[in-house]
Amino acid sequence: MKTYFTTVKYAPNPDRDEFFGIGLIMVSPESGAVKVRFSRERVTRINRALGIDKSSLLESAIQQTEGLAKSRESVDVKHLEYLSVYENGVIRYTAPKQLVIAHDNPDESADDLLEQRFDRLYNKLIADKQEKIEKNRSKGRHTLATAFRRMAKDDFDFQRYLNIDYKLDSAELQTEILLPEIRLDFIGGNGAIYCGHFLNLNASGSTLSENISKTISLYDCLNQLYGAGKKEQKIILDKKQAEQKGAKQALNFIDLVTDNKPYEVVLVSDTRQFMDDVLEEAKVKGVEPFTSWIKKHQVKAFHKG
Repeated sequence: MKTYFTTVKYAPNPDRDEFFGIGLIMVSPESGAVKVRFSRERVTRINRALGIDKSSLLESAIQQTEGLAKSRESVDVKHLEYLSVYENGVIRYTAPKQLVIAHDNPDESADDLLEQRFDRLYNKLIADKQEKIEKNRSKGRHTLATAFRRMAKDDFDFQRYLNIDYKLDSAELQTEILLPEIRLDFIGGNGAIYCGHFLNLNASGSTLSENISKTISLYDCLNQLYGAGKKEQKIILDKKQAEQKGAKQALNFIDLVTDNKPYEVVLVSDTRQFMDDVLEEAKVKGVEPFTSWIKKHQVKAFHKG
């Protein structure tokens, strides 16, 4: 399977010949898959070391590039070549390089192979020492969500009702309120919004609080735009993580912020059973994939008056 990758470099001072790798783009013309990841942590450390203020221009360029992964238009090698010759001041793109991924294991999907190779390249070319340390600390903590997404992506019946691992962009939200970027593990429409997101309770306290706040903010925005449902949005937790002593404070916080809201907190121990339950519920509620549902429904005005 032929794939191509481009590294994204940051030039804090465009007048000086200094470049730092901060992102990776990978495309697969055969499957149409596009992978994009940036290390905002590395950008922050570079700016702090050089005494540079946060750049809105850089953030805008990063968001625009991240949008390639969600674009409904195909991203091919020619587009990467165009990016490599287009200079945008603080951000530069290297010429795309070809990478051949051998598909030796028939039990491994092309998407899994692409994901694995992307992670290896990102760790080799972009991630710095501190980022690798954080990655190793969290290794194995997302197995529940990962297993769910892999099974769901391989289930044709499931995808008839829901979009998997879906990232909402500002255009779809149609709001001036700045929401943090977040991917939903599944999302569909059925007159309101039906969706779910896994939370990692083993994350550090500050990271977990941020992830909870991101999820609630997104759900609040969706409900104001499309109308609140009855327990239509799920906050999904690993039952084993929830039973750990250190999870009590996080669980109390989740209970507090979800009180009197149309969100359902779900404890999951069996990933397959949970996926089957979601599929059955989607059938009963008449859910359809968000990408097709959204085309038929005009959003409400987010601001009143």
